[in-house]
Amino acid sequence: MTYLYPLWLFFSAFFFYMGYISWRQSQQGIRSFNIRKRDQPEPTPDNLEEANKVFVDEFNNYLAAMNDHNKRRLQASSIGFFIAGIVSMVSMFMALFG
Repeated sequence: MTYLYPLWLFFSAFFFYMGYISWRQSQQGIRSFNIRKRDQPEPTPDNLEEANKVFVDEFNNYLAAMNDHNKRRLQASSIGFFIAGIVSMVSMFMALFG
């Protein structure tokens, strides 16, 4: 059964790579949303400005919640990939020396 060790080595490298990629993705979030000021020939109503501010605040709160959720989800998947990589390495050593 020693001919199976390259397969286990490939699986462990793949799982460690996927764990690394997932961990890196968990560190990046979606940036907050801003409405840019534009040069307008006519003034906008005050209630539209207030509605824009309310929308931006609510949308940024939603983005913050999604960033937190995605960060935890990606970190959990990363830990799972690292565990799978360790199990693959143990299986490789068992195939070689067991």
